[in-house]
Amino acid sequence: MRSFVLAVMLSMVGAWAAGDGSRANPLTVESVEDLEDLRLAVIAGTKYKGVQIKNMGEGMFFKQTADIDLSSVCGRNKGNWKAIGPFSGSYDGGGHKISNLFVDEDVNSIMGSALFGPVMPDSKDTIYFENIVIDKAYIHSSETTGAIITQVVSGVVVMRNNTVDLEYKSGSEDYASGAQVGGLVGNVVSGWTGFYNNTVKGSFQVTTADGMYVGGLIGTLVADGNFTGNTNEAKFVVKGVNTVTVGGLAGQNLSSTVIKDNTNKGNIQVETLKGYTFVGGLIGVSTVKGSPNTYVGNVNYGKIEVTGSDASLGGLFGLIQGDSTMVLDSCINQADVIYRRTLSQEIAYIGGIAGLWEAVEGTRLQNFGNIIVENAIKPYVGGLIGYVREGSESTTLKQSVNRGKITIKKENVDGLIAGLIGVTDSISFVTLDSCTNMGDIEIDGTAASSLVLNPLVAFAPSAVTINKSTSKNWGNVPGYEKDPGAPSDGPGDGPGDGPGDGPGDITSVPAIAKSQMKSLEVRVVQMGEGRITLEVPGMESMGRVRPQLFSYDGKRVPVSMGASGSLLYLDGVPSAGKFLVRVATQRGNRSIPVTLR
Repeated sequence: MRSFVLAVMLSMVGAWAAGDGSRANPLTVESVEDLEDLRLAVIAGTKYKGVQIKNMGEGMFFKQTADIDLSSVCGRNKGNWKAIGPFSGSYDGGGHKISNLFVDEDVNSIMGSALFGPVMPDSKDTIYFENIVIDKAYIHSSETTGAIITQVVSGVVVMRNNTVDLEYKSGSEDYASGAQVGGLVGNVVSGWTGFYNNTVKGSFQVTTADGMYVGGLIGTLVADGNFTGNTNEAKFVVKGVNTVTVGGLAGQNLSSTVIKDNTNKGNIQVETLKGYTFVGGLIGVSTVKGSPNTYVGNVNYGKIEVTGSDASLGGLFGLIQGDSTMVLDSCINQADVIYRRTLSQEIAYIGGIAGLWEAVEGTRLQNFGNIIVENAIKPYVGGLIGYVREGSESTTLKQSVNRGKITIKKENVDGLIAGLIGVTDSISFVTLDSCTNMGDIEIDGTAASSLVLNPLVAFAPSAVTINKSTSKNWGNVPGYEKDPGAPSDGPGDGPGDGPGDGPGDITSVPAIAKSQMKSLEVRVVQMGEGRITLEVPGMESMGRVRPQLFSYDGKRVPVSMGASGSLLYLDGVPSAGKFLVRVATQRGNRSIPVTLR
């Protein structure tokens, strides 16, 4: 009798220790066997440690309680890790390691290249991936992926306090076209996501297939949210022949997101023979118009080195777009930006902050990195911005400084160079409010007078008004004297030259509240025959409303739009497939998954 009671008590203790899947008492994960059992339960809807798993684990919480080494179940002689998913639960790594995750498409078929994926909850509850430590992961894949999650497809998702050490190699060019790759997650097209205090280390080695997007943390970010306090330390080596987009934090940003206090420390080295290359120390391409977007306090320390043909590269952005709702403030590039031409080249845009610029305003932007351009035929170079495109309509820079030296090396260069902005397109006006160039310009091989037409803005069409009376040139620029008040000891030696030393340092940041996204109501009224009809109550009073259609791999699907009253029509949609409808307004944004049959 005594032994029976003891057995019952031990059984009860074991059941309690395993948890019940609630937030207060999560189900525990402590071994490779547990991870594999969890995968089976999530896919098949069976029990895990005696608890029924429903809807891919939706609403359930799992917590890792010990270090786990996957080398017993995956590796070059054992096969590939199979992702846990589709998954809709929350996972807390508890700060314990998951080591030796292995995926190689040359070994055998791939069933998800990450620990989890895809993540696609249906509920409005927030799910969490936190305190996960991925150590010594190896991924060789043509798929869209990250190390923790392949894709975040739907729901409200938070990733925080995670660490990834990853060796990534791109797969076959025949299959990797358009792939989106990041250290944490490949792409994010969900309703809202938060990324806080995550770190990625290791390397990305990419043989470019056409249209790849590669970022230190995220390949492509479509979902709105918050991206704060994250760090990339992984280096990038990209070699190939086609178009590629690379960013230290994210390859591409299409979202209305607060991006604040993030850091890239990874060097970016790109070599391409043809096609167009976008490279930024923070974001390769940021194209957000018609909805709020915020970049504040971000810093790049990673050297950018592009050898190729046509390119747009910047210390922070390859291309940045934004309207009057965008906040771009107190962001700094500390690293060199280098461009070298290979075989053919039509044009190159190079800037200490951005290569191509279609933004309305930037404040307290600083470039400390040197800009070096070798053997280029037609470079447009600025200490801050290479080229302002007409999509800006007008541009204002406030209290922004270039401290980096610009060096051009080649005979017979046909381009334009200036201390702040290289060239502007046909826009209304450019205002430089209290901006300063402190960087020297050195031309090696060509008469400087043909390249430097002004120390601050090299060239603008005659219809463009340039307001620069409050800005100064304190650098050594061929053919021009320094303006009065220049520091006598040379660029960067004056008081207040360090980051954050000047007045107006940022102390508070405007935020896009998560509730803002939820306040916008969007309903699907009808689908079929190439059309999706949406109802957006109150749309008549919202001003500009911009709908977009995305596939689950983050690719934009071209559609035409019509509107009548509170109804919104998307025409030309595919006849079948799973998609995400994203509606952007001044009141916020909303994303809705739809399935067409």
